[in-house]
Amino acid sequence: MGAMAGHLFVIRGDLTHLKCNALLVPCDSNWEVIWEHWSALLPEDQFEPSYWGRRWKGRARGRTADVWTHDERRICLVVTADGRDDADWVAAGVTEAVERFATDRRLVAGRVKPLIALPLVGTGAGGFEYRRGTLIRALLPALRTVAHRADVDVALVLRDDRDHVAIQGQRSSTDWEGFAAEELRVADELGARAARQELSLFLGSGVSVPLGLPDWKGLLEEIAGEEISDYTPEKAPAIAQELEARIGRGPLEAEIMRKVAVSGCAPAHLLLAGLAVRQNVTTNYDAAYELAFDGSIGSAAYRVMTRQIADQPAPWLLKLHGDVRRPSSIVVTENDYRRLETHHSATLAVVESLLMTSHLVFVGYSLADQDFADAVDRVRRVRSLAGAGGERNLATVLALHPDSVSTHQGFTTVPMSSTGSARDAARRLEIFLDRMSWAAARHSSRSDAYLLDPDYADLFEDDHPSVRLREVLEPLVALPANDPARRSSGWRRVEEMLTELGGRPRVAEQR
Repeated sequence: MGAMAGHLFVIRGDLTHLKCNALLVPCDSNWEVIWEHWSALLPEDQFEPSYWGRRWKGRARGRTADVWTHDERRICLVVTADGRDDADWVAAGVTEAVERFATDRRLVAGRVKPLIALPLVGTGAGGFEYRRGTLIRALLPALRTVAHRADVDVALVLRDDRDHVAIQGQRSSTDWEGFAAEELRVADELGARAARQELSLFLGSGVSVPLGLPDWKGLLEEIAGEEISDYTPEKAPAIAQELEARIGRGPLEAEIMRKVAVSGCAPAHLLLAGLAVRQNVTTNYDAAYELAFDGSIGSAAYRVMTRQIADQPAPWLLKLHGDVRRPSSIVVTENDYRRLETHHSATLAVVESLLMTSHLVFVGYSLADQDFADAVDRVRRVRSLAGAGGERNLATVLALHPDSVSTHQGFTTVPMSSTGSARDAARRLEIFLDRMSWAAARHSSRSDAYLLDPDYADLFEDDHPSVRLREVLEPLVALPANDPARRSSGWRRVEEMLTELGGRPRVAEQR
């Protein structure tokens, strides 16, 4: 498990929430940007009104301009439109920008390689809105090549579902060369399960390592202001209790809030949120996963809870140890855990239920709790009595290191690294999740969501069966509103199918 080269991530979500070194904003040769898409990231006083929105007042040579720092991210304008009809030219401009930032090896806290993020450039005013296939064919290999050559991570972040599945469909299974065949098999199986809505997620602190957040030991040492030489996970609540006695509950909560506050999320959060798993549990205090959810399904479409269960069918996130946005809910000291005991049996019942009714994936979580081990044994016995294979395939554990997680019968454990730092292992976990996301997209019922969208027609030039299927179905898409067929009782189902295959308008995109 040696160091892996720079990697291209393909992510569905909100680019503005991603914590990265640099964010590439597309513009035209006059440095004009579509302001409604990018106003949250750019300084208004450096831009003046223009035809497309606003024009940067500064000057720069070439096709890139490093104009601003927003939340510790460099915001770079990249010229991707000048009237020419050349997708390779667009890709070359993006490559130039990536290579420029690759020379600056300063890292975002928690990362081991620079991370550069961009949208699907050229599809706004760049001339490729209706020829997305041509652009994708040029841009995808260019990004893959420059990430590897410059040894940086590149995140292509997409808001539109059809862009996402179209690009995933063009990726190669060889894009994850740093993994063994068995690891890839597990990732592909988990992705397929996600597509079938068979997964539940349990997220631990390993997911947030790329954000630079401290682990338990680091958090307590930072608050204490000294090294804790006798630290063990079992002693953590007692150590926190001593800190509370020393500085008081209010200051302790305030310090925890300050240490784990985040204004963005990592690729791991976006990739996991993009799987659209309905049942999610975490022991993390931070709000990074919620930010990722906001960008994938919207803040109103899911529920966040602390130690209670959703009473509605919407996706939910249960925060077992509290929420940084509700300091009084945080569980950290011995007294907190004693109070938690009144909820503990209900909490374990949730985990048991998820193990019984879904395939539970633990991501960056240690599974060290003995009560949890007992719950697993109960589930195994019930499954055995029911003839459901109690000894195998109960859950999958994606661990940072093999020694960072307790083992259980019936659990498949995939350690990300046997050597190296937690940050190295966390990056490898993100790349593993990228493979899961790819597999989920390919198995999803939405995998053909762009088939009838004319904007992707050029993506099927070499796919003769799909070209023929488009020819058969396109007359139905164009059927006049007064055609008698639309009055048939079966038309509604036909129309639903056509819509699912892309025969409808697209949502607004950042581009």
